[in-house]
Formats: sequence, structure tokens, C-alpha cells
Amino acid sequence: MATPPKSGAGDKLRQAWQQRQASRGPERGRASGGQPAARAPRAPHAARQPSRWLRNLVVLALLVGAGLLAWQWADLRERTRIGGAYAARLGCVCRHVSQRDLKSCEADLAVAPLGGIAGRVWLSEDAETRSVSAGLPLLGYQSARYDSRHGCRLEPWDG
Repeated sequence: MATPPKSGAGDKLRQAWQQRQASRGPERGRASGGQPAARAPRAPHAARQPSRWLRNLVVLALLVGAGLLAWQWADLRERTRIGGAYAARLGCVCRHVSQRDLKSCEADLAVAPLGGIAGRVWLSEDAETRSVSAGLPLLGYQSARYDSRHGCRLEPWDG
């Protein structure tokens, strides 16, 4: 009993290549005259991904910005608390002493000397307790309450 001859790995690869070329058909694999067709140059991709250095630069800028924010966070909170206290008292006097609308009181804050946070401070009113609150979300707020005997007074800070 004779064993069949063993074929090398190269023979298997060659056979697979030939079968693949045969399945493509003669029009794709050969040009006129029986010669293999020259490949056309590939068109560049329409959308390129950003290069690594640009991505790294953006990541570095975000990290530096986050570091600066963390470094200045306590100072930013204190400035917000002071500005909120000033705005709350000004809003309370405007609303309850001058009897003006809260929207016109917010317009007064735009010209108030709050040092950069004037346009960002919000005002809200609690008509039941006759108080006005002012502050910035996530940073802090302060309230001022109107009393007919003492006028507008700030509520104590939490500390």
C-alpha cells in the first residue's frame, strides 16, 4: 500500500492563489493580450483621522485646564460666595424695598461691580419668606431676607 506524496506548504498556498485568481474571472485579472493588468493607483481617503500629535495636544490642553481649575477652585468658590452675597442683598433691596420686578433687578447686576461674575449670577425669589437668593450653580449661593424692621439682611454663611 503506497502513501500519497506529501505536498509542501508552498504548494497549498499556490493552489489557493490560483483558485482565487480563477474565481475572479479573466476580465479582472488580465489586460488585453494576456498580460496582467496594471493596478490603478488608489484614491486617497476622503476623511482622514487626526494625527497623533494633534490628539495629544488636545489632551494636554484639557489636562492643563483641569489642573488650573482644580488649583483655583477654592478661590473661585469664595469669589462666588462674596459676589452672591452682594447680588442677593442688592436683589432684595431692589425687589422688596423698591418694589421692582426681579427681571429689572437682574439688569442692575449687569452694571454692578461684581468683577466678572455679574453676568453669570442668577437671582431667585421666595415670595413666602420674602427672600432673594443669588449665586452660581455648583459654586455657591447666598440669600438675603427682608424684614420690615431691619430691611434686607444676609443669612448667615455655613462656614
